[in-house]
Amino acid sequence: MFDLFVQSTEDYLKLVDGWIDPLDSPVLEEHDSIMVVREDLVNGGSKARSGDFLIKSHSEIEEWVYGSSPATGYAQVALAVLCKRHDKKAIVFMADRAKDNLTNLQERAIDEGADMRWIPNGMLTVTEKRARDYVSEKPETRMLLPIGLDHETVIASYCKIAKNINVNPKEVWTVGSSGTLTRGLQLAWPDAEFHCVCVGHKGNYGKAKTYQCDIPFNKPVKDEDLPPFPSAPTYDAKAWSFIKKYSSPGALFWNVGS
Repeated sequence: MFDLFVQSTEDYLKLVDGWIDPLDSPVLEEHDSIMVVREDLVNGGSKARSGDFLIKSHSEIEEWVYGSSPATGYAQVALAVLCKRHDKKAIVFMADRAKDNLTNLQERAIDEGADMRWIPNGMLTVTEKRARDYVSEKPETRMLLPIGLDHETVIASYCKIAKNINVNPKEVWTVGSSGTLTRGLQLAWPDAEFHCVCVGHKGNYGKAKTYQCDIPFNKPVKDEDLPPFPSAPTYDAKAWSFIKKYSSPGALFWNVGS
């Protein structure tokens, strides 16, 4: 695994050399003097774009396995969309306590083809272990995905995607759980100032200045704090109040999904 800022931007880009983003270029819109990257317009959100190389480049893998998704996690949707695109299976190990009252994101993942494996007493450590055990049964055709799809080629893909956008921001805001997104953008825009609103588990946010959101990961932001564009209420939308308070005019916000 590459170490961010030990290897260069060029080193990362070599990992995805030849990869062409299969989706239309990200849409940028201005809202309240903030430039917003509208990845909510992408089916499955931003990681359904940045995870494309990873899934595409392993032709031998038939089943992509994920055990790190809470009920309100976005990666489950991105994985399902990616696997459908490349004719693979998305296997998601999930706590069964919410299966009779599915979240919108769980429903979307299932609609996109995710095979949910409901686990009793499914604390994150339990679902992750079940996922590891499942992969170990057939490691030739199954691969385990890290939490937040925090893989070096996903970071590299974010870097390539951002460098291909016709913008050179001085200030960049994201929400962070694993920190995959902010680290990829930091490689693309090394001179920018980075800010990350942390939700969920503790990740690696590179050089970003961090802000801790006190709203529990599975709880949505208050209606009055929602941004003026579609944004995941339990994830990206939690950054908007921080952006309104602390950002500079012209700052860029990367909205992962809705």
